[in-house]
Amino acid sequence: MYVEDVDINNVQENLVTGMYNYTKPMSLYMHDSTFSLLNLKSSDKAALGFTVKFKKGKVLVDSVFSKTGASLINIESNDQVLSIDGNKLSEVYYYSDFFKLTVGDSNSYSNIKLIRDKDTLDFKVQRKKKSNFSLIPIPNSSPNSYVNNFENGLKLFDIVYPDSVLKSKITENGIRYMLEQLDPHSTYISLKDLHDMNAPLKGSFTGVGIRFQIFKDTVLVVQAIPGGPSEKVGLMAGDKIIKIQDEMVAGIGMKNSGVRDRLLGDKGTKVLVGIKRGKSDEVIDFEITRDKIPIYSVDASYMVNDNTGYIKLNNFSSTSVNEIRKAVFSLKNSGMDNLILDLQNNGGGYLKTAVDLADEMLTGNKKIVSTNGRKFPEKIYSGNKNGLLEKGKIIILVNEGSASASEIVSGAIQDWDRGLILGRRTFGKGLVQKPIQLPDGTQVRITTSKYYTPSGRCIQKSYSGGSMAYRKEKYSRYKSGESFNKDSIKNNEDQVYSTLVKSRKVYGGGGIVPDVFVPLDTNGTSPYFSKLVRKGIFNQFSLYYVNKYRSQLEKKYPNFKKYKSSFESKKALQELIEFAKKEGVEFNEDEYKESKKTIEIRLKANMAQDLFDYKKFYEIINELNTSLQKAKEIINNEQAFSKLIN
Repeated sequence: MYVEDVDINNVQENLVTGMYNYTKPMSLYMHDSTFSLLNLKSSDKAALGFTVKFKKGKVLVDSVFSKTGASLINIESNDQVLSIDGNKLSEVYYYSDFFKLTVGDSNSYSNIKLIRDKDTLDFKVQRKKKSNFSLIPIPNSSPNSYVNNFENGLKLFDIVYPDSVLKSKITENGIRYMLEQLDPHSTYISLKDLHDMNAPLKGSFTGVGIRFQIFKDTVLVVQAIPGGPSEKVGLMAGDKIIKIQDEMVAGIGMKNSGVRDRLLGDKGTKVLVGIKRGKSDEVIDFEITRDKIPIYSVDASYMVNDNTGYIKLNNFSSTSVNEIRKAVFSLKNSGMDNLILDLQNNGGGYLKTAVDLADEMLTGNKKIVSTNGRKFPEKIYSGNKNGLLEKGKIIILVNEGSASASEIVSGAIQDWDRGLILGRRTFGKGLVQKPIQLPDGTQVRITTSKYYTPSGRCIQKSYSGGSMAYRKEKYSRYKSGESFNKDSIKNNEDQVYSTLVKSRKVYGGGGIVPDVFVPLDTNGTSPYFSKLVRKGIFNQFSLYYVNKYRSQLEKKYPNFKKYKSSFESKKALQELIEFAKKEGVEFNEDEYKESKKTIEIRLKANMAQDLFDYKKFYEIINELNTSLQKAKEIINNEQAFSKLIN
């Protein structure tokens, strides 16, 4: 089934390795007498004699075993290990990665660099055999004698950890690791993760219908979703949730997940919520009947000039095309001729939704995408419906966070010369996963094919360096200069293709390269601004400020149009600075001046979503969206637009 040939022995070994990576405390040795239970010979290899733990990006010594090389030279618990024989541990993510670096021939040596109490120390450590013990028999511990299948793996870890390891958990983690060695997108999904992942794609979940935030250990209602069960019984923005089903949720350190778990439930079931409103200490009880709550994939839609509409799509769900069609009807009634479709940071979703959306913009019966795999023949997906967006100019905004379905749509529009792709190179996720349901309801998704654009380009970037390096690749673009300079993009000259109408040169093998490059904008930022963002000050303060002055703000700004055009920020900015100080962010005047405009716009946007609707956030924050500003600049320039797509 898998898209490439696999070695079944490697798959089995990776499963056992993954099971080992889960075990805690990690074992390094096993008594020689237990090897006979597994019909294995004890290993002739030796280790340095210590195990590690991972903490906030650091590799720390966890345990040091007596009468080993590590104990003889006094390596200590909590020493930070920097390197082993020159191998930096910044690329060590699993116990098994560390195991590979430390196992070797008996009496051989390794050079270890570590930090202890801010001092950097160098040690030469000998690998010594431990009397009556041998290395735990997992892959890489011995050339010939180790556990290499699931059944014996369970038996091994049951012997070593009879009281501390659940078979279901160790199996789950073994499967996760095993699949990760195949490619970055084959994965195991638990029941909880399955629910959380599917809700946005299905376009709904079952709950009470509120948006909330936790502020100072208090659960505040930000919005009762229009038409939802909470709005129907009278919940309002600014209400404080004190109790859920007679259980206190205020003042006890409850997290967002705890609130969600208590409010979500089956359709038709009831939940009792205790509310404090305004300055009153009275607790008002509301009985809310859970119902289906829509999750919208269109974050925003509005006119950016007299003839151009803007739509931001956050994922490709089952409801996305209907949402977009509804938005397009509204925008056309407002005079829209052209469209800017924002797919920045859209990680994808359903293939069918991507095909249907591309079909809305392409005329006639055109190939939109195809899939092909080792065990699955080529399958072509074409569009043949009359779409609402077949006329007028199209610009699609993308960046390094645009993936999968976003790349399918962008690739089709680019290959058919239908519109411009503007921004930065997309992520490069072109692997197709087939879901397989397991008996316990969990799921594995196995990569079976690859995506190809209409011109024949493969969207998928290389993952030969492993899953971790693959995930970090989009961040490495910042260091390489690609985020700031189009000339730094390393196009694959072995995969050159031509667009299907105007024969423009395009490239395969690593995402969609935009027609118009827009560099990452770092203007208007400062260390002070970054601290405000990292500590969540904007979200916290906006909620506090709107809740405190809600009646005055609603009187001063009775509608969003008035707010957008005449918002006065001076008082709010002053209070923001004082609020931030109390939260540990000291004021820096020079840094504040450097990013004042950005801070003001960000504050205005956050307050807009708390005062009106979360979608209004984008209509304000898009003043900082440099790709959108560039698109607005060129979309009505006939000469520039025509030149760019020739």
